[in-house]
Amino acid sequence: MMYAVQRYAASRPWAKRVSQLYVQALQPSAARKEMKEVIKRELERAAQVFTVKQQTIVAELALAESWGCFARHGRVISHLDDGLVRALAHTRLPSQLPDTLNLPADAFFLHVPGGGGAFVSHQPERKALLLTLVEEGFSRDAAQWLHESDAVEALLVTYPGELAPQITEVAERWQALLAAVLNGLAMMTQPKLERELSWQSGAPESWVEQAGAPTCAKTRQRGRSQLLKAGFSEVNFCRIPELDAAQTYATQGYWRRQAFGEAKANSRLVWVAPK
Repeated sequence: MMYAVQRYAASRPWAKRVSQLYVQALQPSAARKEMKEVIKRELERAAQVFTVKQQTIVAELALAESWGCFARHGRVISHLDDGLVRALAHTRLPSQLPDTLNLPADAFFLHVPGGGGAFVSHQPERKALLLTLVEEGFSRDAAQWLHESDAVEALLVTYPGELAPQITEVAERWQALLAAVLNGLAMMTQPKLERELSWQSGAPESWVEQAGAPTCAKTRQRGRSQLLKAGFSEVNFCRIPELDAAQTYATQGYWRRQAFGEAKANSRLVWVAPK
């Protein structure tokens, strides 16, 4: 399975129940307490056979919260393409995130090829993002996650406040992925970014055609249901066409802040690409 969210669903015995709780609840807070009880029961059962570390419990609660929000908001996956990831790896972080974000959903999974990914939960009332980072090898072995305890890093990032003080305490092992995620979120505000919604590779063409049927809602629903039950996801592929995954860069890209609006009271980020 290509995406960490798919491996999470396949490996955690509570994944289906947690997604139901969050989808059906009027507010996520109403599902949170029951989610904790579900996981507690499962981990207590596992502890009769295995040693369950405290760090595993903390990580699994953070993951379950992020997974529940991901399910509640439509299971949206955004995939940064290889050329874009390479260019962003040569781009300095902005000092601040944009004043206004342009996200595909209030909760989604951002996939960074070669680096891992992040569950992103937007809290607009607080102007904050809850990021739950997972590494590239997350739950590759669906049977071993409890023994090996998947590494997770969760942090809250506010905007448009200064980024540096918010991420300075994040361990070095996570800094490259965190930079890719933050640059990726900033990139979503750029007009030149192209987004293409399509089913992931390998999905049966007949089902994809049904899911995209232009005139029949029942046919679309049947096609989507078949694809989702078979484990395929609909993915927002994010790319800038002129970027090449094999391109080399001699200089770093950067972000500059541009004032606009009445009396230039607002500002936005403009990406200056590496060369």
